[in-house]
Amino acid sequence: MPTPPPLLLSLLLALGAGDVDPASQASETSAPPSIEVLRITRDFGKPYYDLALDAFAAPGVARIDDVRLHWVNTSAGDRRKPLGPIAERLVKVRLERASERAIKVTITGDHKEFTFALELREDGGFEAYVAAITEDGQAIPRCRATKVRLIARRVLGIAAGLERIAVECADISGRSQAATIEYRDL
Repeated sequence: MPTPPPLLLSLLLALGAGDVDPASQASETSAPPSIEVLRITRDFGKPYYDLALDAFAAPGVARIDDVRLHWVNTSAGDRRKPLGPIAERLVKVRLERASERAIKVTITGDHKEFTFALELREDGGFEAYVAAITEDGQAIPRCRATKVRLIARRVLGIAAGLERIAVECADISGRSQAATIEYRDL
């Protein structure tokens, strides 16, 4: 199937997700509780919809069971819902287990591939790491992400695709950096 045009991806992300079938949510009730690892805001689309990378791990177990990308409705108490079928065709999420405590998450969309490394800490919390480039061009191969924002490519002021992902992250010295997540063109 051909890759949809960037404008279609942009429109989909601007509109937010469709309603979720309650029956599909019922099958997820046996899964361990999710923990938000990273909130992803956008400079386009409905202002009350964010995205989140959520990790699933049973309490007291040193293993990440799953990672999912969800829509988050901030006007409805941060209610989660999975990406709909159209979004899943436009945005691909691939998981690669690095260890029991770490999963590499690759998100592909608009002919770009972004990578996040999610890690389970000893205390049961999670961290997300990215490779980033600072505003002055310095490469940071492992930067702990604290804030992430999708920045739209615009044509005549209208969102027409994804230009970049801005990130605030802490480098290995703990210093906060404003940067852009490195990506691979596809």
